[in-house]
Amino acid sequence: MYIAMINIHGLVRNDNIEMGRDADTGGQTRYVVDLVKELSTRENIEVDLFTRIIKDSRTDADYRKSIEQVAENARIVRLPCGGNKYLRKELLWPYLDEYVDNLISYFRTQKKTPDIIHAHYADAGYVASQISAYFQIPYIFTGHSMGRTKLEYLQSQGVSQEKLSQYYHIYTRIKQEENAIKNASMVITSTNFEKETLYEPYESRDLSKMQVVPPGLDLDTFFPYYHYEIQDPSITEEMKLAQYTMVKELQRFLTNPDKPFILALCRPDARKNIDLLIEIYGKSKELQAVANLVIVAGIRDDITTMEEGEKQVLTDMLLLMDRYDLYGRMAIPKHHNPQRDVPEIYRLAAMKRGIFVSTAALENFGLTFIEASAVGLPYVGTNKGGVCDIFENCDSGVLVDINNLKKVENTLYSLLTDSEKWQHLSENGVQRIRQVYNWKAHVDTYLKHVDSVLHNKTKRPALAERMGSIENLLVCDIDNTLTGDREAADELAKILKVHNKQIGFAIATGRSYESAKAILSEYSFPEPDILITAVGSEIYYGIKETPDKGWSNYIRRRWRAELIKKTLGEFWELELQKEVGTQREYKISYNISKKCEDIPDLMQRIQEKLGELKGKQHMVLSHDTYLDILPYRASKGDAAHYLAWKWGFDASRIITCGDSGNDRDMFTSPLRSIIVANHEESLNNIRKNKRIFFATKNHAAGVLEGLYHFKVLS
Repeated sequence: MYIAMINIHGLVRNDNIEMGRDADTGGQTRYVVDLVKELSTRENIEVDLFTRIIKDSRTDADYRKSIEQVAENARIVRLPCGGNKYLRKELLWPYLDEYVDNLISYFRTQKKTPDIIHAHYADAGYVASQISAYFQIPYIFTGHSMGRTKLEYLQSQGVSQEKLSQYYHIYTRIKQEENAIKNASMVITSTNFEKETLYEPYESRDLSKMQVVPPGLDLDTFFPYYHYEIQDPSITEEMKLAQYTMVKELQRFLTNPDKPFILALCRPDARKNIDLLIEIYGKSKELQAVANLVIVAGIRDDITTMEEGEKQVLTDMLLLMDRYDLYGRMAIPKHHNPQRDVPEIYRLAAMKRGIFVSTAALENFGLTFIEASAVGLPYVGTNKGGVCDIFENCDSGVLVDINNLKKVENTLYSLLTDSEKWQHLSENGVQRIRQVYNWKAHVDTYLKHVDSVLHNKTKRPALAERMGSIENLLVCDIDNTLTGDREAADELAKILKVHNKQIGFAIATGRSYESAKAILSEYSFPEPDILITAVGSEIYYGIKETPDKGWSNYIRRRWRAELIKKTLGEFWELELQKEVGTQREYKISYNISKKCEDIPDLMQRIQEKLGELKGKQHMVLSHDTYLDILPYRASKGDAAHYLAWKWGFDASRIITCGDSGNDRDMFTSPLRSIIVANHEESLNNIRKNKRIFFATKNHAAGVLEGLYHFKVLS
């Protein structure tokens, strides 16, 4: 089984994951990498984790590697998406179609495709849905966090509509989450809360295809605190050094570092409510008497250089520390190694009989609760969300209403002073976490679900398979090329059906997709594999009417439709076509007035006027009557070349057919071309080209004549 994991954003590598560096490198990254590692231990499984390649002086050189070997049968594969700079996930949406094309290219060059895809987060869900449509591969979706929940929170914080759209791209995210959930063969969540509550607002939620699979934990890393006391020989000098370094760091802040810790470990995110914890501790002389407060909130060098949200949280922490005069009783270390130091921070707190606490009002899952419990450190946290599953499974902490500050204070004090209760919860955590949240159990369950998806999938011919098996691809204009002679059209249709396994069938037309389908339905032609429509500005795949968004992403550069319309509105000779479907996102179509007596002069004046704009355009004149304005990269011919690149198809095996000037760009090297006998006179100046065959017969009969000429048919 070949599994493709997709986790596009954040900083992904095999070792030394930069947990908490920013909002994009957190528990999701840790989970996905650990899942790949555990899968790599299984026989007959190959797994690739696909992410973004990053060549940025601000990030480590590891992220520049195209391939990083995780194990003999597991790799991290990095592909281009949105340039080389490290970008926050909200900025990646415009570049995901580029990632789709690069992933298709990767599978094509590797000459293998996955049996199943597992997409993590909304951006990967979008990519997986596109790949699934092209290759007919089922995919699993895991949201990790969901856009509708975030939207509700941001609105409660008074975030403006403009920022919701322009900064967070929240509505794009929600739309793609709906699509990912709808088309996924299975949705995997970590907790029942996610399944029943987090996904509940989504119209496409289908409980029958949702499965709860609690994640695992690296139990060799998060071993119990008392292994230090019994001098476990597996404890390395590096671990001892990490703990010693952490002790020295905390001693900089604490007057009495031997007191128990109330430990908080999280990103500096407003939703974590760190300010509430400091207020509870700052107002409680009892808590200050029995424990120190240690808050490990991300990594920082200079608060003023951080993102606005993180800057605000950290600034508020310092102000509260000063307000309650917590110097000597509160530690807020600046640096730690997320992979090496975090387990030691938990263990250090457990050795001192401390408590882990999270004052976030809601936890979707609660990985930190599992980590703390695994080393024997009891927790106090919210009674809402995914942490309820951890509480029920392990009984290794206490859940409270975080909004009841007095209740939180009393619970903390009670646990810190009740050694019997503390020991009971600590032992439960060490033992039960290992029973429920281990990677072997997680992957065993995970693979059962994967097998069920593969067993139930419907076998349909994939476009990728189709493009890899045909010998030639016939790309035909419709009007006056395929049409015009019903008898010849029926004969061509019959031959295309007979030779379906050897000859792919595509159309390239100025018509819209809807109009092209309508006219073809009047004839007996087979369903086209590909439809190039709107004069080459759109590409569709016939099996599921799938638009090629990679092509749209490629051609939209420097396209400014409204400015073009405004500019060309000055020409009395031009009238915007009003028929339904003629105006497209990347095509502006005009009728040329019959009163215009000098078409070449008009074209010259239009070209000069458009040249004054900062964008670049492509003009297509047909029959001296119709004018189409397209992005400069868009044309029928460029679309044919793009298809050859995308699907690894030798361009010389594409045969294009047409009759008019707007087909001219299809008659370019290395494409082979057929020009039917009823062609426009303007095409006669390319007669001497050996790759171009001028048929002696009209319409579809000329297409057939050309297929025999090029020996596509014998």
